[in-house]
Order: sequence, then structure tokens, then C-alpha cells
Amino acid sequence: MLKKKKKKPLPAPGIRSPSLRMGAEKKTLQLDSFDDSAGVFEVREVDVSTPPIYLLSGIEKTGAATWAAEAGLLSKAEEAGVFSTLESLGAFSLAEKALPTIEKLKLLSLFEKCLEIPNGFLFTGALTLLTFPPNLLMLQGFGIVPGVRLPTGPFVPLELAVDVAALTAGAALFALAFAVGKIQENA
Repeated sequence: MLKKKKKKPLPAPGIRSPSLRMGAEKKTLQLDSFDDSAGVFEVREVDVSTPPIYLLSGIEKTGAATWAAEAGLLSKAEEAGVFSTLESLGAFSLAEKALPTIEKLKLLSLFEKCLEIPNGFLFTGALTLLTFPPNLLMLQGFGIVPGVRLPTGPFVPLELAVDVAALTAGAALFALAFAVGKIQENA
């Protein structure tokens, strides 16, 4: 009499939450075992993580500093008096005063966190913010959505302020996405 093999129960699928991290994007299928009697492969989904991207090494890999040094940009700027002009205008002291604010707002750590997000997501957010004012104007002007009309009275400056804020945030996010994309491309 043939003994039946006890089959190992397959693991229950876990609930996965979507992630914006670059390392969690790549998944591969791995064949773990083969059951001869049933002729079935046991397949598992496995994460393939990407190494983290570090800000300074990412900037170094872009080659921007090397290009500036080889082109002699700093020497030419010094000869042209750019640095003395900036110093007389107080740009360097302003930059020194801004450093504590940058540290307090944790902008560099925010930028490092953005390096883990695919730049396509950042571009999508930027383009959404950049197109918000014209999209809102079209919705209001053509009456596409019932009850949404052009603002009147005190709401005009309020809407203009929201539009300017959306455009400013969109432009900043677009620049961030571009910089993140360049660093991710070279990492």
C-alpha cells in the first residue's frame, strides 16, 4: 500500500498595503518546491529590494561638481568678481542665517526621504498642483459641476491666493522631482 505524503499547507496570503518606497516595487516569483504526486510547483512572491540612495553620494555620481571644476566655473566667477559682489550684497550672511531654518524645517531629511519615492509619483503630484488653477477655472467657467461658479466679492482674492499657492507648491515639487530623478538615474 502506498503511503500518501502529507502536503504542507500553503501560507495564507497576507494583506499588503501599497507602498511608495522604491525598494518595495520590485517583486519576483520564486519556485520553492515541486509536488510529484500532484505535479504542482509551489510559487512564492519575493521582494527584491534596491539599495538606499544617499544624498551626497547621489550628487557625487551625477558628476556636476566634477564638470564645474573641469570647466573652471568657480575660477571664472572669482575673476569676474561674482563672489565679492555676492558678499557685498549680503548673500553669504543670508545663507548662513537660513541654515538654522533649513535645519529646523528638516528640509534635507525630507529630500533624502524623497529619494526613496519614484520620481514619477513626485511629477504626478507636481503636475496636479500646476494644473489645478486652470482646471478649476474651466470647471467654474463652463459650469461643468453644478453649483461651482466663478467667485465674486471677497472670494476672488481668496481663490487667487489658493491658485498662487498651488502654482508655487507645484513648481517647487516639479523642481524636487527633477532633482530626485537625476540622482536616482545615476544611483
